[in-house]
Amino acid sequence: MRAPRVTTASEAAARDHAAIHGGTPSFVLMLQAGTVAAAYLLREHADRLSHGVALFAGTGNNGGDAYIIAAQLARAGVAARVHAALPPKSADAHRAAQLAAPYLEHGAPTGHERIVVDGLLGTGHEGEFRGGIWAECARLAMAQDGGALVVALDVPSGLNATTGDVAHGSVAADVTLSFGTYKRGALLQRRHCGQLVLLDIGLHGFADVPGHVDDDAWRWADARQVHELLPDIAWNAHKGTRGRVGVAGGDVGMAGAIVLAARAALATGAGLVHAIVDEPSILPVQALVPQALAHRWPALPTSRRADERPEGVSHPTPSQANADPRYDALAIGPGLGRGKHSATVMQRLLDEYRGTPMVLDADALWLAADAANALGTDTASMLRHWTRDTEQVVCTPHPGEFARLLGVPLPDDVEERARQLQQFATRANCTVLLKGTPTLIADATGEPLWVVPHGTPMLATGGSGDCLSGIIATLLAQGCSARDAAVVGATVHGRAAEAATVQLGGVRGGTLDDVLAALPLVWTELGRERDTAAPGVLAVLPAV
Repeated sequence: MRAPRVTTASEAAARDHAAIHGGTPSFVLMLQAGTVAAAYLLREHADRLSHGVALFAGTGNNGGDAYIIAAQLARAGVAARVHAALPPKSADAHRAAQLAAPYLEHGAPTGHERIVVDGLLGTGHEGEFRGGIWAECARLAMAQDGGALVVALDVPSGLNATTGDVAHGSVAADVTLSFGTYKRGALLQRRHCGQLVLLDIGLHGFADVPGHVDDDAWRWADARQVHELLPDIAWNAHKGTRGRVGVAGGDVGMAGAIVLAARAALATGAGLVHAIVDEPSILPVQALVPQALAHRWPALPTSRRADERPEGVSHPTPSQANADPRYDALAIGPGLGRGKHSATVMQRLLDEYRGTPMVLDADALWLAADAANALGTDTASMLRHWTRDTEQVVCTPHPGEFARLLGVPLPDDVEERARQLQQFATRANCTVLLKGTPTLIADATGEPLWVVPHGTPMLATGGSGDCLSGIIATLLAQGCSARDAAVVGATVHGRAAEAATVQLGGVRGGTLDDVLAALPLVWTELGRERDTAAPGVLAVLPAV
């Protein structure tokens, strides 16, 4: 699957250069960028244009884009006013300024404009502001305080396109128009970028691969590709063909984790969901998820000490424990617990269902790290051994859990964190989904990481990961590879949070029930969005 890329500053430049060497002149790329950006403003923000548009133009190509936007708006009858503290320095920007000159007014914003365009600094900027840029950004901030919509070109001025570092005085955008590819720094600083709109500037195939040699640019899945990755549900499907999903966990007092995982699995289209839980959790699971079948944990050995579980709880016989059918996929970990009892249950499940596509989450990962420490080995090797006969395995740690798997604190540097994630996935021979903002996914092949930019703080609550496990397990059961299940699962999970946040008008007051309720809408929208994109618009990420 060819996927859109998320690029660093150098990776974005490589794509521009590849397109230029492929026969597209650099000025044509600038002309296309400015034209599609102007079209976006005319289409999406027409109600603000009657007051005119103020554009801040820097000396480089980012400023050149601003000149083209101004000229195209002026040709459409919009009063466009360009403020440039210094004349353009690059050849393309100078040409853009000359072509735009007959259409424009020059000077500082009047204060009446309802849109101001930030074309001061682009993807090549690093570090703090130099020269008079700080003063120009102060003018931008003043316009924003007065009610103007700030539209940034590629990245807000002062945002490092690679690292996400933000210079002092940088103005957060309400909308960021990304040219050709999303920039890594923008995804790392979503709040600073507002709504992220990806525009087609004519890179075409070079947006995915720079020339004939690929690089390490992150990959991401848009609505079209997520829809293509989804397994079809046949018109004559029955419950046995839609996927048999097992979710194992639910220690005493933690039935809720399995309830959420089971509900998410059903909302993803599972035909049958089996909850494998500690005996006291059976009744709560059956009461809260009547569609799911409930099974007791596998019987423990008779040598287990009596004080390792609550008094008076009986054990099923081996025939009872194994009465459930074979699963098409199994998720282990939600609410499983971290004691010896839980560790024994997990080992029995791993042995019993060896070869079954599997999700390891939450307490399963905690127990893996415990077992590795006890044996004096690393957790990646332990996971590789545990799942040695299973081709499709997804581990879904949050940053704290991943640090425990590594045995060292996670670095703040995103490049180093990504490198550690990839190395761990390769050593463990599984797909590892590192939850976060954004979520990063590495598989065992060593290929570039996948990034999932979707989600809101609606997911920053207990039980969110259990829902994700249920979604991914169902996709595995329906035939997705581990990598594809992780990418699709995290994308849909994040988009459901976005939909719920929009519906509620914010995060406060929302629960995971709202996220689960939004899943049907997300599945439907994936099919629609691939055919309804506006001209020149490749993707849109909402403001967070």
